[in-house]
Amino acid sequence: MSRRIFQKYSTDGNRGSIADVNYNIADIQNRLKNYESALEIIEENYSNAYPDTRILYASLQSVIYQNIEQFDNAYMSYSNTIKLSEEFYSKSEVNVIFDYLNFATFLITYHKTEEAKSILSKASNALKDNNINDGIAVSFYYKTQGFLFDNTIVETNDINNFRSRKTANLTEAITYYKKGIKALGVDTDSLSSTSFSAGNSYSLTQSLELLKLIADTYTKISDIYTDTTHPKRKESIEKALEYYEITAGLIQQARKELYSDESKIQLAELEGATFNKIVQTAYKATEIETNPKIIEFAFVNAERLKASSVFDKLSDQLARENSLVPDSLTELERTLNYSITNQNEKLFDLKRAEKPNHLEIASADSMLFQLKKQRDELNNYLEKNYSDYYELKYADEYISSNTVHQSLNDNEVLIEYAFNETDSIPELYAFLFSEGNLSFHKIDIDSSFIKSIEETFRFMSNPAYLFTKNENSKDFCVAAHKLYIKLLYPFADDIQNKKITIIPDGKLNYLPFDAFLTEMPDTSQTIHFNTLPYLIKENAVNYAYSANLLFKFNRTKRKAKNKLLAFAPIYNSDTVTFENDKLILNPLPGVQREVDLISDEIRMQLFRSEDATEKNFREQSEDYDILHLAMHAFINDSLPAFSRLAFSQNNSNQPYNDGWLNTADVYNLDLNARLTVLSACNTGAGNLKKGEGVMSLARGFLYAGCPTIVMTLWEVEDNAGTKIMSSFYQNLKKGRPTDEALRLAKLSYLENANPRMAHPHYWLGYVSIGNAKPLFRSYDYYFFGLLVLALAGIAIDQFIRLKKARKNRIE
Repeated sequence: MSRRIFQKYSTDGNRGSIADVNYNIADIQNRLKNYESALEIIEENYSNAYPDTRILYASLQSVIYQNIEQFDNAYMSYSNTIKLSEEFYSKSEVNVIFDYLNFATFLITYHKTEEAKSILSKASNALKDNNINDGIAVSFYYKTQGFLFDNTIVETNDINNFRSRKTANLTEAITYYKKGIKALGVDTDSLSSTSFSAGNSYSLTQSLELLKLIADTYTKISDIYTDTTHPKRKESIEKALEYYEITAGLIQQARKELYSDESKIQLAELEGATFNKIVQTAYKATEIETNPKIIEFAFVNAERLKASSVFDKLSDQLARENSLVPDSLTELERTLNYSITNQNEKLFDLKRAEKPNHLEIASADSMLFQLKKQRDELNNYLEKNYSDYYELKYADEYISSNTVHQSLNDNEVLIEYAFNETDSIPELYAFLFSEGNLSFHKIDIDSSFIKSIEETFRFMSNPAYLFTKNENSKDFCVAAHKLYIKLLYPFADDIQNKKITIIPDGKLNYLPFDAFLTEMPDTSQTIHFNTLPYLIKENAVNYAYSANLLFKFNRTKRKAKNKLLAFAPIYNSDTVTFENDKLILNPLPGVQREVDLISDEIRMQLFRSEDATEKNFREQSEDYDILHLAMHAFINDSLPAFSRLAFSQNNSNQPYNDGWLNTADVYNLDLNARLTVLSACNTGAGNLKKGEGVMSLARGFLYAGCPTIVMTLWEVEDNAGTKIMSSFYQNLKKGRPTDEALRLAKLSYLENANPRMAHPHYWLGYVSIGNAKPLFRSYDYYFFGLLVLALAGIAIDQFIRLKKARKNRIE
């Protein structure tokens, strides 16, 4: 919400100006959920702020107290906001209406219904006094009225009475939400993703939010009727999916049209929530009746969920900072979106004037048409001439289940997970592609499941692995077996003797699935890591970011003219700052031996020590078939675009040779490599988040043209890594698929390791991501070729002998 700027002329004006600037910092801290920092800034600046900014401070303080569930403080802050706003403006001005509605929403949340109705009455009177019949304020009013009915408690002991009254309340809420959309200028009777754009609405993001609220409310109605045969449940789920489908389509359209950072933040939040809800509601629909179209719809939106989580965080930055398109075009794109939004607001205001000027309306309408036409032409130009950028940012073409089936071999299964941790109760869904069938599953989980993920990862990645106690090992066994039971046991028959491709989601990105235990070992005895029943002993496991990216990049590539390019910097315990932490680039002596051993197997160009620079990599990388980067790699989950590889630290000020190659830099490379190996990745020891940093770094190499990545989920011990990598390349050269070559290398290490060195930390961190097809022809291929030649030689020899014998008989 925008407010008028009140100029305070006083000798203390500088302090007011500083307080105004600091408000923006407090707002950012709140968005980052750094609530204590935000409250400190508010406390330090509130009294020095100009009156209108003081209102903003009070409003922000209210929101923060509500977020941290300090009801009494939030109530006082909201009351103070209303008091300040009424004093600065008047009780009937538009700015005050928003404060009334924010307060009413808070009261409804805490079931202070009567007081909320009183505040809503004030908002209604202010709208009438100002003769405001449409626009954002009216829409917000209707949304709040809908929220009131949505959250009204029904008190009765009669279940049928409860269902009837609750359904009536929720139906009334939907009516108000639809009024809210109409107040934004949207015709709710003819909604579709193809006909709708930012120009159709006073606020695209608010329209989307209301559409999602309608779908959510239909889902709530369906939940009232637990009997899957009840017609009201089926009807409500169908309506919910109808509105979710519209919302999902419009979200994809909105990505082309929004320009402000605030709108993009709102859109990102809507994306995740909407796609999760679609998967959830689609599963409810399949409980009523198995419908392949609904399963397909759920699968497509699970794919969208994975795309939105990282695509939107990277695409704009890539375009601006890495020149995927000229700066002039990205600036034109932003300017056009900005101009269309402003022109739409102007047209909206002209149309609702007391005495509309039809000439001005026609002129504004014509200008809006021309701006939209220019944007369409620009999008067509970008799609045609900068297809990589356009596809990264805007494309909404998702792979079908039929294409997935056609791309899988008979000995392969694919399991894609959709993991929703954002709701109060975590939910996990899985899509299984096996033998030409797509099945859709819900996996029952609770907080202990998430605890198992965290315990398993921390046990394996713990730098203090040398001091592991037997009790810790037992806890690992319990957690690793529980993960197998939840994530893979439901598909035990399907995965038997098959290669498994896993498309993880959220925190599942941190897990090497081949570490799961297929049986529970005897924890009453000492745990021997060599003998544990790991999944890797039964199946090869490969990973992908999404089915769309896996099979999109599963194309035939031209081989680069040279075989292998390796980089092995020598670190001198350099201290660097990463994610506000000071890190030491510890020496990795084992990687020098690692690259030497690999060179015995495959022809290699090696850059080591001070020659292992970012500049050399940029200049050489596109000419090689395999890239091997034996260096520190730091994974950033908060800002996945800034996950980075640490080349030789030469203190250069040149951006292309500063020693750090970000994920964003990787996207701008043009690679011909079929395989990239990152042999010393470090996900850090902080809180597990969504795993976006791990997968976005791999995805960067996919986007740059490399279809296969082998990397580590934590920084593996030096000597163990050397043995595994050496064995991996030996297997690779024998013509093994990438995932199988890695599996055999890890199993070889395990078989030859003593009990202490068999700790999972040493060998389970490596994962294969993307296209796992062999890079070398199998020795069997050459043997078969020699056999064919030998048989051909024998046949020719016999033919010659027979011919000579026939000739001798004739003579």
